[in-house]
Amino acid sequence: MSHSLFHRVWRALPLVVLVTTGGCFATRGDVRIVQGDIATLRTELLKNQQDQKDALAQTQRLIQVASDSLAKVSARTVGIQGDVRGEMRGVREQLLQIQTLLGQSQATIARLRAELEAQKLAPAPVAPAPDAVPPIRGGTTRPPATGAATATPPAAVDTSSVLVGPNQLYTTGRDQLLRGATATARMTFQELITNYPQSDYASDAQFWIAESLAKENNAPAADAAYAAVVSAYPTSTKAPTALYKRAQLVLKQGNTAQARQLFEQVVSRYPRSDEAELATEALKTLR
Repeated sequence: MSHSLFHRVWRALPLVVLVTTGGCFATRGDVRIVQGDIATLRTELLKNQQDQKDALAQTQRLIQVASDSLAKVSARTVGIQGDVRGEMRGVREQLLQIQTLLGQSQATIARLRAELEAQKLAPAPVAPAPDAVPPIRGGTTRPPATGAATATPPAAVDTSSVLVGPNQLYTTGRDQLLRGATATARMTFQELITNYPQSDYASDAQFWIAESLAKENNAPAADAAYAAVVSAYPTSTKAPTALYKRAQLVLKQGNTAQARQLFEQVVSRYPRSDEAELATEALKTLR
């Protein structure tokens, strides 16, 4: 209500009271003034009501526009999220394909290196000895000359002491493990570690020993073998995997406190590894 309207209401109020309480004191002029003020007041009240209705309608239109904008933004956000999820799925699939190709390439390289080692370690071929006594025309054989040395057959080469190379041992051990011969595979991997402790395949051999024991459900031995990977080869690519596998194995045995400690070690010691992300997710479920 405007200030002028408020003033008119207060000005007309005494006249209205005077008319209602004692009409004999009010003149016709006073009545006309009151009637005029009442009419003006009614007009302004109607105008104020219309203004309020217009303002309310404008507010509703603005709210509707805002709602429509929010709906469009929400729909666009959902579409962007779907596109991002699709792109991330494609990236993961490509990474899996790359990992598969890398695994195949590594296996091929290991086999080629094993073949080269086998060729290097193979004994040199022995040339056949020439005939000591040449034949005589007519089919008879000339007797050996007096004092001539008799040819002796070449001595057999002892290959039992020849060591098999680390590439051959690793390839053989992996083949045996894939065939399910876990005990034989462990013996082959252990031979690799014993004979070639500085080989690039030593850490992998220790890891696959642990995997073979876990496959046989020999939890204590597998736990010790996984721990040996981390302690003996802490900077190898198999170390974070072995530590994470050990944590999973301990958790499976029901030792939640030790599993939590091992998962925390994965995150702290190998923060940039894929296993660190998996360990972080596992820790969320343990809290």
